[in-house]
Amino acid sequence: MPRRIERVFVGRITAPHGLRGWVRVLPLTDFSERFVRGAVFLVGSPQGAFVERVVEDVAWRGNFLLLRFRGVTSRQEAEMLRSLFLAIPREDVPPLPPGHFYHFELVGLEVWERGARRGVVDAVIPMALYDYLLVKDAEGREFFLPFVSAFVVAVRPEEGLLEVSCPEGFWE
Repeated sequence: MPRRIERVFVGRITAPHGLRGWVRVLPLTDFSERFVRGAVFLVGSPQGAFVERVVEDVAWRGNFLLLRFRGVTSRQEAEMLRSLFLAIPREDVPPLPPGHFYHFELVGLEVWERGARRGVVDAVIPMALYDYLLVKDAEGREFFLPFVSAFVVAVRPEEGLLEVSCPEGFWE
């Protein structure tokens, strides 16, 4: 059964910045244009509740982003946001071309090969040439599966399945 993703993380607040309520944000998205004045994000932790916050000001400083949320005016208030995530509703994620997948769509898929369940995708590890899928089997063993057509036969997130064809001995 596929899991229903309610929200998608697009940033993480790393620290307060200055004295007037600004926070440093590590973007977790390729769509940096979403960080604009007036944008609404869900802010919270994966284990807790999320609260809507409106972006008041935005500034880029090299590779990191500075944001100030409406109503956050002091360093102390900004400190309370440290380590929280910025998220958007799943339905606000732009569609990708056919055959392309977001990492969050792959994590949690059951991996099957010739009728045998091999495990579950636990993480996606981006590398220079292609990504690897970290697959954990029922015994807790981990396998690094190249996310390439030579190994991956079909990806069906709507069914919660990833079909593979691996070389002899891969799962030993």
